[in-house]
Amino acid sequence: MKPSMRCSLRHGTMRPGVPRDSRSWPRAMALSFNSKTGIVMTRLPLALLALALAPMALQSQQSSFAVVPFEAQQSFGLDQESLNALGGGIAQILASELSLSPGGSAAPRSTTAGAISSQALPKSARIDAATAAKIGKTVGAKYVIMGNFVDYYGKFRLNVRVIDTQSGAIVKGFSNEDPKMQDRDQIYLIIQSIAQKILQELKLPPAPATTVVVPGAAVIAFSLGIKAEDAGNKTQAASLYERALQIAPDFPEAKDALARVRG
Repeated sequence: MKPSMRCSLRHGTMRPGVPRDSRSWPRAMALSFNSKTGIVMTRLPLALLALALAPMALQSQQSSFAVVPFEAQQSFGLDQESLNALGGGIAQILASELSLSPGGSAAPRSTTAGAISSQALPKSARIDAATAAKIGKTVGAKYVIMGNFVDYYGKFRLNVRVIDTQSGAIVKGFSNEDPKMQDRDQIYLIIQSIAQKILQELKLPPAPATTVVVPGAAVIAFSLGIKAEDAGNKTQAASLYERALQIAPDFPEAKDALARVRG
């Protein structure tokens, strides 16, 4: 067996068997030619290799979604505190459901909240598609999920929009249009259904099916817990998450939240 032949670019010379156009390759790259296989092999220095892979690593760390709190519109029948909290709870559950897809991941709630704060919006201002795109870019998300809900004495409607972060365009809107799926007690099921529609529209793998039953009262208690946790009141948040679990013992987001505030 003939020994492997190497080329030296330092002096601009090349030994037999190595393709001539290899001389134009970067000097930092070491080349070797295996006479048996006829394959030219390269050995890129670690610093250059890390630099080349950096964009790929950054891309793998990016979140697919940033979900912003939903806005209550023209709602009646619930107290104002519950309505104000429900938008955050809906966003958290939707983020969790989207993250169950093998191809989906959502930015942490605190990260998204920080990105919203960085926009310095007036307190009463609504987040439009252009602002949503800026929020998405800040957290490294490909899409931003936003929208509103209407609760009219228990008749519940959730309206969701998917925003493309790069273009700021609305990809598609979703809602629970089926009259049989518009009861406040079905909030959790409505969120799950819309999450699956979003994943399907974006050609991402579906989230695993679940048979967990979570009544609307549990979602409201969970939402109030999210609001208390975000305000820094972990004791009150834990109590509210416990209340949610008393109503729905298998409520996954409430379990995770309770473990988080107790940890």
